Amino acid sequence: MLKLSFRKTVRWAALMIWSAAVSLPLSSGQAPQQDLERLLDRLTEKTKVSLEYKSWRASVVSTITKMDKNWNPEEVMLVTRNVGSSGEGEPREEILKVQQTKKGKTTDITQKYAAERQKEREKARRRRAEEKDASAGGRRGGGAMSLDEFLPFSKSKRQDFEFRLQEPSASGGPAVSVLEVRARVKNPRNWEGTFTFNPETYDLIGLDLRPSQNPKMVKELAMQIEFESLDNGFLALKRTMFKVNGGLFIKHVRQVVEDVYSDFAVLDKQN
Repeated sequence: MLKLSFRKTVRWAALMIWSAAVSLPLSSGQAPQQDLERLLDRLTEKTKVSLEYKSWRASVVSTITKMDKNWNPEEVMLVTRNVGSSGEGEPREEILKVQQTKKGKTTDITQKYAAERQKEREKARRRRAEEKDASAGGRRGGGAMSLDEFLPFSKSKRQDFEFRLQEPSASGGPAVSVLEVRARVKNPRNWEGTFTFNPETYDLIGLDLRPSQNPKMVKELAMQIEFESLDNGFLALKRTMFKVNGGLFIKHVRQVVEDVYSDFAVLDKQN
């Protein structure tokens, strides 16, 4: 399953952050329970197929904006990278260029940022090794999480959520359906919001989520993800946005991180 990497500035905030042959008739509002169950089954099915890959690569431009207490930008960092993951799930990153704008002045900090990221990767590698050794205990951790942890469609999760299906859009563009999700069980790991998907193929188009209950010391946490369907049936990341506002007096974090992906390629061998 495709994983998302949280930056160190937001990692502490939370360990939190599908092709059908017959088209399912969609209705606005509360869909009949049987139709709703069929929809969730198909979304679960399609998700497993379209996001279940380990080896991939992409180019990404990240805009990291640090905010002041009035939520006005006080520092903006523009990071251009090549990213990906090996078949063993090992993350890859190549820093190409980093520009930091602060108080109206823009500075190239590529070398400094790359050195810091290298240290972080080494720490993360050691942490993954430790977690692998302790995996017999059944606990999970770390800064990278599977997207599956944010999806409430599976039979084991759906009992903790309420679902409301909206009518496909009547615009001239491609058909889009919206599934609104609210958590019955409120906790930091149960995220709620909206999922948009193609009602004909059940491919995810995007999601807009917040935890149903904020973690301790966090005032606001939000996530948006946009997907793109690839010719081989996989879903690629197109854009992600993470927003965090929380912490203590000295270590308060107010930050928005937006990643825009291009040239996304899945490298897993096709059966």
